[in-house]
Amino acid sequence: MKGNLSQTNEFDRLLEESFKKRKSIEPGSRHEGKVVSVKSDYVFIRTVGSNVVGNISTDEWIDENPPKPGDILTVYFLKEESGDYYFTSCLSGENISEDHLAIAMSSEIPVWGQIAMESNGGYEVKLGSLHGFVPFSQLDAEHKGKEIYGQKFKFIVTELNGKTNKAILSQKKISDREKEAKKRILQGELKEGMFVTCRIKSIHKFGLIVDMDGFDALVPASEASFKKNSDLEKEFQVGESLRAKIITLNWEEGKFSLSAKDFLQDPWAQKVPFRESDILTGEIESIKPFGMFVRLNDSFSGLVPNKETGVPQRTPVNTVFAPGQKVEVFVLEVNPEKKQIALSISKAAEAKERLEYQQYLKVEEDPKGVSSFGLLLKQSLENKKKK
Repeated sequence: MKGNLSQTNEFDRLLEESFKKRKSIEPGSRHEGKVVSVKSDYVFIRTVGSNVVGNISTDEWIDENPPKPGDILTVYFLKEESGDYYFTSCLSGENISEDHLAIAMSSEIPVWGQIAMESNGGYEVKLGSLHGFVPFSQLDAEHKGKEIYGQKFKFIVTELNGKTNKAILSQKKISDREKEAKKRILQGELKEGMFVTCRIKSIHKFGLIVDMDGFDALVPASEASFKKNSDLEKEFQVGESLRAKIITLNWEEGKFSLSAKDFLQDPWAQKVPFRESDILTGEIESIKPFGMFVRLNDSFSGLVPNKETGVPQRTPVNTVFAPGQKVEVFVLEVNPEKKQIALSISKAAEAKERLEYQQYLKVEEDPKGVSSFGLLLKQSLENKKKK
């Protein structure tokens, strides 16, 4: 009696396990599958947990590197035929049938498709022997406005239109999934102060927009060059790779800023090519309430305080000078620690007058050898000293 009861319990247990196993591999069910072996036609996997051995057509990796034994894949069960279990990681080729598209839509299984031609509001897409349509709004922003005819993408089936016999597709859902998965990984890996390699996407006056592991980041103009008001389009190229340091990471708002300065040569780290008392010709960069910034060369600029402009106290500086104007300046101070250069226009003019005066005095010690201009200049300088 006990033996029969034991056999009944064992039968019930096996029946329940069989039922659970069948339920777990209903068409469209999602699994983690470990790659057992890779052959020319099929990749053989074993599902984690339920231990179902199945195969996936290698056509699914015709445009990608095939998996290796031991890899874990996200797979979806398609059908059982003559004792063989067929799975997919992304529907492609002959596996794209009307029945499978219906399963793909309900389970959001990725489908390989090829962009065929532009149509009203989107693109026609080849899905094996079937046809689909992807609206412009369902393309990743990376592809909008670019030449994508003939390119292959993974899509999600969002609707099956019985009248037109077409599948309505979204490529954006796939890219959003991938970005979200990458975001979770990067949030755990990236920290402020770390260095990353990025690619320049676009160049603007305010800075560089770069691709940082699939996310847009900004290298502000002040962090892209040591030069003030530099022309970034002359210094950088779209597509160029940069090594940069992470300044801020704001995952919630998707805002990231970087600095490329650690990998650029700081002109202040070299010997500064100017000395105090030098007289130089520069170009006015900008006029501020406190003075004027004058560009001395491609790497250095200095400040002329208002009191050193030679402009009367109550006269606005911008009524006498303008950006782009060439001016002669006298170097008052070079401060490498503060990375500052103090300049004077008035002292440059005075120094120039003295030089001209000395040149005229060298004609002869005889007063008759001094030109009338020299005498007037001498008188002018002596009057300044008395004041």
